[in-house]
Amino acid sequence: MIAHADIQSYPPHMNVVDVTRPPYSAAGDGRADDTAALQRALNENVGRHRVLYFPKGTYLVSATLRWPKKYDGHDNWGKTMLRGADRDGCVLRLKDATFTDGGNPAAIMWCGGFGSADWFHNHIENLTFDAGAGNPGAVGLQFYSNNTGAVRGCRFTAQESSGAVGLDLAHRDMNGPLLVADCEVTGFACGIATGHSVNSQTFENITLRGQRGVGFRNEGQTVSIRGLVSDNAVPAVSTYGNLLLLNAALTGRGGAGKHPAIVNFNGGRVFLRDVGTAGYARALADIGTPEFAAAYRIAGPDKPGSLGPDIPEYCSRTPATVFPSPAASLRLPVRETPLPVWEPAGQWAVVDAFGADPTAEMDSSQAIQKALDSGAATVFFPGQYRAREKLIVRGKVRRMLGLGGAINYGEDGRMDLRLADGDAPVLFVENFAGFGGGLEIDTRRTIVLRNVETETIRSTARSGDGEIFLENVCGGDFRFRRQRVWARQLNIENEGTHLTNDGGDVWVLGYKTERGGTLAHTLGGGRTEILGGFSYTTTEGKLAPMFVNDESSMWAFFGEICYNGDPFTTAVRETRAGVTGTLGGHGAGAALYSGYR
Repeated sequence: MIAHADIQSYPPHMNVVDVTRPPYSAAGDGRADDTAALQRALNENVGRHRVLYFPKGTYLVSATLRWPKKYDGHDNWGKTMLRGADRDGCVLRLKDATFTDGGNPAAIMWCGGFGSADWFHNHIENLTFDAGAGNPGAVGLQFYSNNTGAVRGCRFTAQESSGAVGLDLAHRDMNGPLLVADCEVTGFACGIATGHSVNSQTFENITLRGQRGVGFRNEGQTVSIRGLVSDNAVPAVSTYGNLLLLNAALTGRGGAGKHPAIVNFNGGRVFLRDVGTAGYARALADIGTPEFAAAYRIAGPDKPGSLGPDIPEYCSRTPATVFPSPAASLRLPVRETPLPVWEPAGQWAVVDAFGADPTAEMDSSQAIQKALDSGAATVFFPGQYRAREKLIVRGKVRRMLGLGGAINYGEDGRMDLRLADGDAPVLFVENFAGFGGGLEIDTRRTIVLRNVETETIRSTARSGDGEIFLENVCGGDFRFRRQRVWARQLNIENEGTHLTNDGGDVWVLGYKTERGGTLAHTLGGGRTEILGGFSYTTTEGKLAPMFVNDESSMWAFFGEICYNGDPFTTAVRETRAGVTGTLGGHGAGAALYSGYR
């Protein structure tokens, strides 16, 4: 979470591109047209594990800034970061009266996405997208990313009658999995738009205000939202597909009294928890099919025992159980992801300065270890690297920061990185597109992984009951023992057991998986709570039960999509007091499973 905080610039490096410096020389003065300068910067840097850095300023644009499909004749696979120095002080502003056709929307920035879902590791942080005046067809940002990707700390604003959509995630299919966090939208006809059936999108700490049509519109996507604040005269949320909404405050103004706060269409699946509403005709209208007409009546304020303006917990599905279990969710304690300290760039240890090869052609093990042991608190990895020896993060290090590059990309069979004891109570590992061999957690101190892909994660016996935060993390075969784990936008894609919780607490907001095998195995008295997401079952649905609960506690609002005719045949295998039972596969759609005393 870095919104509202000044971000110091990076150490000088070819992969750090300041858009105000030559050869781009964007003015950022709010008067000169910076479209050509910024488009050139995108054309020459997108897809290369680089960051485009925006110093404070207002960058005036008069056409859509488009991320290119190719660079130097090579296919572009994403892997791009845009970061502003300060959200409110770094503004991409559309020139007035530029996108005047409300029936043909166009974006200030379009982030690409071509062919299949292979547009990876894209990040936009600390920027404001201003639709200006006289632009009814303006979209703030059309973002696209797969596996990992995030929009963080951004603001989208439009003057009255300007703006079609603030943040558009529905402009093409297969968008996600991705994370949107700490963002706000003011104005526009629609604040945030999501759509299509794959690949899941996760939201946390979102503010919507002053929309003309709807605050948040979901048309078929699997969406998990925690911390939504809406202040509107129109419905806060309209949805079909799968929606999980936690900790929301939805306030109706003006004409909101004739609307529901939340409208669920066409048999969509909904789970709501700790949702407060005020100023609306009702909290929820669940409509579209005979089955959901009944839910609509239950949700009406005129029915005994119905939902009032505040919803402690509600689901449009009855929970499936193997043994008698409460219908309510586990409500595991939730902690916010710790914030990294952004130190002055001059204090960082840049691994290249210690002899590391940023092209990954040479073995950089010793050089990287020297940088890690140099006494610097922040160690910077501006390229991609090969390391034939295990790297140990210890001593003074409290932050390992990359630019979306990898260490030993595509190689597996060993642990690349050991996170060991050190001086800092919290250790951050951020912005890496891969640890080919994986990560080993060998310490009880708090670990935060943000924007990371890793082949595996293993916790050793020394990790004890430490705390782990996973935010926008992708990989395979994650194994935790006794830790408390909080995950936001978790994407695990291996075949076989995906996630193991042995005796700890694992809380997941937005869990997307691929391939067959057990998606979550809880044992040793552990507790696992999965709040939204789905299995994209692409192989071996018969390989194992989707969830395995061995003498432990599990709760999940979760779905499955399978296009190859091989979905899970067993949804749950649960053992309680020595007796084992199963639930059959639920197939496409969302299901609610409760398995605890």
